[in-house]
Amino acid sequence: MIQIEAKYRKFLLRFFQKQFPIYLVTEYPKSGASWLGQMLSECIPAPFPRQKFPKFGKSIFHGHYLQKKYNGPTVVFWRDPRDIMVSWYYHCLFQSDKNHPSFVAQHVCALQFKDVENISKNLPRFIDFMFTTPLSPRFTFNMFFDSWFDFSSAVHVKYESMISDTGATLVSTLNNLGIECKRETIDKSVEKYSFNNQANRAPGDEKTTSYLRKGIVGDWKNHFTDESKQIFLNHIGNRLVQLEYEQDNTWAK
Repeated sequence: MIQIEAKYRKFLLRFFQKQFPIYLVTEYPKSGASWLGQMLSECIPAPFPRQKFPKFGKSIFHGHYLQKKYNGPTVVFWRDPRDIMVSWYYHCLFQSDKNHPSFVAQHVCALQFKDVENISKNLPRFIDFMFTTPLSPRFTFNMFFDSWFDFSSAVHVKYESMISDTGATLVSTLNNLGIECKRETIDKSVEKYSFNNQANRAPGDEKTTSYLRKGIVGDWKNHFTDESKQIFLNHIGNRLVQLEYEQDNTWAK
């Protein structure tokens, strides 16, 4: 059913994205784009179907898509890929309230870590795995970057900007999508979907069994070793600089 739903969504995006319209919010996993999708749903307004079949009409689709003739309103959501690797590690190897047990079992079997809780030791191999033979999605962060980075028709939004000033980033996103929304609605949406309200704890207060694990910027610094940095840099190339997360690649030395 998941596969059928995915094909149905791609069909709607391919042929009906402009007509309804369907607003596509695409990300590499664990970038935080569902947070933005929830708020856009309140502000547009439009349904935001998650893990269920969407209705035939105006809506917001969130997922992990490469650019394949999706020509309607699109938001590309970015996050520091070093933070993605850490967050994705937890999602792939720890049971949580959102991932499926079989998904975790597949990654545990493929990676064969003796102790999944020894994150710093395991990260180098995990990073290499995710840049070479990822299980789900089947594409790498580099493929996602190469597909979307220069796609000027999309609205590009960063997780870090959302963390820094959620209201201003949401206003800018709506403006760039050509959507008018009352400031009162925007402020209510920001409050409703804040990390504190959704997770019932403050950002930085970690809970590994929750999909909303930590909600901070720069957590990679707590887990990356010199080996992790070098393997990551070998794979990412200059993309981190292009995304303006670093000025150059000396951060890894």
